[in-house]
Amino acid sequence: MLDRKLVIDSVALIKQNCQARGVQVDVDRLVELEALRKAKLAEAQELNRQANEVSKGIGKAQSAEQREQLKEQGKVLREQKDAAQSDHDRLDAQVLELLAHIPNLTHPQAPVGADDNANLEVARGKTPVPKFDFPARDHLELGRLHDMIDFESGARVAGAGFYFLRNAAVLLDLALQQFAVTELVKRGFTPIITPDVAHTQILLGIGFMPRG
Repeated sequence: MLDRKLVIDSVALIKQNCQARGVQVDVDRLVELEALRKAKLAEAQELNRQANEVSKGIGKAQSAEQREQLKEQGKVLREQKDAAQSDHDRLDAQVLELLAHIPNLTHPQAPVGADDNANLEVARGKTPVPKFDFPARDHLELGRLHDMIDFESGARVAGAGFYFLRNAAVLLDLALQQFAVTELVKRGFTPIITPDVAHTQILLGIGFMPRG
């Protein structure tokens, strides 16, 4: 997802990129909603500031009547602040919804076209395309033949289009990951494994007992 500030500051570029990639997004509406969101945020912050000032004055009230008036004033300001915050959150959700549909920026030299026919050949590998004296099989056929891909289980567990890797395919996948990391380390990359954090309810839902 692109940064909203980039979108606001580069409307013409974003529109051009959307058109080139065949994506229809109302960028002008996003700009409008973002302006409204900022205004509501400022309003909520100002109301919160006023409510805090009133709250400080309650303890300094000269009489019970004045104290009650300040309490009522603070209550009204808090309600107004909550309403402004609610409006802000609604506007923010609308902005994020539009942002989610804006595609990433393409490289200036990337060809523009509706299908593969617009693609340009940038380089060709040194290894020639092999020729076989037998009908070649694609990766799907080979995966099933050698028990490396399980489409049925993947679709049953996660839905259509998903699959399980098995046996040699798993080892190949892990080997490719290790190869990529090794190459990155050679170029100065520092590998790091960070802590995994999840909400307790999520862990319970997938069968794990969270540790204290």
